[in-house]
Amino acid sequence: MLKNITCIDDLRQIHKRRVPKAFFDYADRGSYAEETLRANISDMSKLKFRQRILVDISKRSLETKILGEPASMPLILAPIGLTGMQHGDGEIHACRAAQKIGIPYTLSTMSICSIEDVAQNVEKPFWFQLYVMKDRGFVKALIERARNAARLC
Repeated sequence: MLKNITCIDDLRQIHKRRVPKAFFDYADRGSYAEETLRANISDMSKLKFRQRILVDISKRSLETKILGEPASMPLILAPIGLTGMQHGDGEIHACRAAQKIGIPYTLSTMSICSIEDVAQNVEKPFWFQLYVMKDRGFVKALIERARNAARLC
């Protein structure tokens, strides 16, 4: 194990050693030809932090509103299908962590934990990513389950 974790790639290497290859590849790679993955990496590499010194930061705040709801910072924990494959009850842990720091959490349609399991184990409602599928009855049932789950929190 690394003595010091200094960047995201350090975390990536730890993950690569700790989980089965299929799980690592799922989390580490993009879909299909990975065109979007490459575009995102290229776009992110163009962002640079501009160093600013002697700036009063005593009254800075990252607080904002996202879709009318307060958030501690302009971030959302995006849906990651099969989080539970990486860690048991991963979706529940991720939702709790997001709620603890005050940002929205989004449960994936492809999550291991059910909508109801997450709702029963967190303090407030969360977002739900819906994959629109050919079976409209199934999609309608997922929407209803998500609505009902919001009442469980």
